[in-house]
Amino acid sequence: MAYDYIKEDLAGYPFNSKYPPNYDRNGGLYHGYSNNSEETFFYDFAVQRYDLRFSYNGVEYYFLSEQDYAAQCDKTFSTEIRRFKDGNDVLEKFEIDGKKLIELIPMIDDCEPV
Repeated sequence: MAYDYIKEDLAGYPFNSKYPPNYDRNGGLYHGYSNNSEETFFYDFAVQRYDLRFSYNGVEYYFLSEQDYAAQCDKTFSTEIRRFKDGNDVLEKFEIDGKKLIELIPMIDDCEPV
């Protein structure tokens, strides 16, 4: 299933149309995003559908990216804790300490696609 926010640019490369990169402002180092964290969440996880691992305030979080949904899971990626519609849905609805994940991205340095 293709997520409706994944579009292709003129060269045929996929991008996150809801949270698009800005190559003019950020250059190409992080696929048009301002840093590694933004690239990891908005591109690697939400568009490329890589699984995700990140830590925030000493707690590690894991997210599985399947063909038709995304889910918070355990560190072995074998037990799903909570399902979401897609990667952007995770960013917009998953909360840590009462804040949406999308608000916390600028403060997350320890993240990687897995």
